[in-house]
Amino acid sequence: MKNAVNQPHWLFQGAVILTIAGLLSKVLSAVYRVPFQNIVGDTGFYIYQQVYPFLGIAIMLGTTGYPVMVSKLLSEHGEENRRIITRVSLVYISLLSLVLFLCLYIGAGWISDLMADSELILLIQMSAFVFLFLPLTVMLRGVFQSDGMMLPTAISQLVEQLIRVGVLLVLSFYLMRHGYSLYETGVGAVFSSIAGSAVSLILLLFLWLTYRKQPASGMTLKQATLRKKDVLKSLVLYTLTICVSGLFILWMQMIDAFHLYALLRSEGLSETEAKAAKGVYDRGQPFLQLGTVFAISIGTSLVPFLSSALREGQHEVIRQKVRTSFKTTSVLGIGSAVGLICILSSVNIMLFRNDLGTDALQIFCISIAFTSIAITQTALLQGLGHPVYPAVVIILSVLVKWGLTFALVPLFGIHGAAWSTVCGYLTAAMCNAFYLKRKGWISMRELFPVEILLSAAFMAIVLVGYQALFSWIIPFEKRPFSVLESLTSVFIGGFAFLYSILKLEVFTDEEWRLIPLGEKILYFKQMRGNRNGW
Repeated sequence: MKNAVNQPHWLFQGAVILTIAGLLSKVLSAVYRVPFQNIVGDTGFYIYQQVYPFLGIAIMLGTTGYPVMVSKLLSEHGEENRRIITRVSLVYISLLSLVLFLCLYIGAGWISDLMADSELILLIQMSAFVFLFLPLTVMLRGVFQSDGMMLPTAISQLVEQLIRVGVLLVLSFYLMRHGYSLYETGVGAVFSSIAGSAVSLILLLFLWLTYRKQPASGMTLKQATLRKKDVLKSLVLYTLTICVSGLFILWMQMIDAFHLYALLRSEGLSETEAKAAKGVYDRGQPFLQLGTVFAISIGTSLVPFLSSALREGQHEVIRQKVRTSFKTTSVLGIGSAVGLICILSSVNIMLFRNDLGTDALQIFCISIAFTSIAITQTALLQGLGHPVYPAVVIILSVLVKWGLTFALVPLFGIHGAAWSTVCGYLTAAMCNAFYLKRKGWISMRELFPVEILLSAAFMAIVLVGYQALFSWIIPFEKRPFSVLESLTSVFIGGFAFLYSILKLEVFTDEEWRLIPLGEKILYFKQMRGNRNGW
């Protein structure tokens, strides 16, 4: 195991495995909500989604948040500073975790009052315990990654998510089957996160005891060059910048968790109606998470690449990477958003058994495009050495979402909440885009991708026509038919979008080669060109 640390091949393989594990975890995090909603219904879904942002913060800090920072500090400052970095980081993260635990556990009553639902107290208190697993988990993952060993982090991350999802679904099914209340089932769902965190930590400890890196024989460590306050300053700065950016989607969800149900109640909806309406609105979260998976993946790979290229002064390489990444994310985000909006009625029935809230969810799904673009832009700016600006933009975007939630929900209900979300993400995307343009990394052409919008419009026309034909042939809104309609629509819409992207030459041949699976698409394009004279 130790020998692998010195082999570039294993380093690369470990990084790939870590990326794949992260993608699988994010897909699982989005997909499990569908069977869970089917088990507990919209009201049960509302209950879990009220506390999910707290759980999500713990998950993010323990996976892609602080482990990256710890490994970065250890890698950059040498073996002689290893002890001071690990000690200061452990104390800092332990204190932060304890503060978050106490805020949630002691403040559960106050938080539930803000959410206008006193029955959430036990769920909020249960969610607090997840933060107690953070310090050791973060340190072990950070130390492993600094030694070039990505596999322990990847395995523990994937195991944590599998345990969490598995326990949540099995326990929820059991509790509902045996007559427990929705709030008791919600407590069981929160417990699944504690179980996942515990198993992950045990696994990391086992791997650490197996690994136990020893200093090279005869090696004399130099005097530490870092001071405690230098390490602390880096940790605090990281907390205020990178972690703020990484929690973007969760901040948006937090606003809805704290205010949407209360605002719906204040406008005259009964408890049951307001909870069900919030649960219907929360159906949009899996769509948003799945729609942004690839943007997050692109962003994860961009930061180290751009940082390295910037240090080496490869400005033309950076410019090409920035523009290709921006264009790729625009294609994926806009294509996913428009396609999903067109077929959402049948998808809603396929996944959630009815088409409640389809029009509000269609508005919400506009966010997929802006969120994908904003996440990639944030990663670009961080990689280019501008971590503070995107963090400030995210704070501004959250404030926009917060203000519009209070302005629009009383007028339009969950439709207003959806529009406030769209405007929040749009603010981030536009501010970041104009900043990148001002710095000269993208042009006006990339800022307003006419060819991509035309391709999305072509796909929308094809999908609307196909769905009209399908409804004429099979005029029944039964779930099996909705499954058939949804799956065939995805295939047809995807083909139409890709066809238009190729015809309008959105990507150059060189850009296709930089995109995953782009070589195969380019080969297909060239084959068709030879036959039909494209």
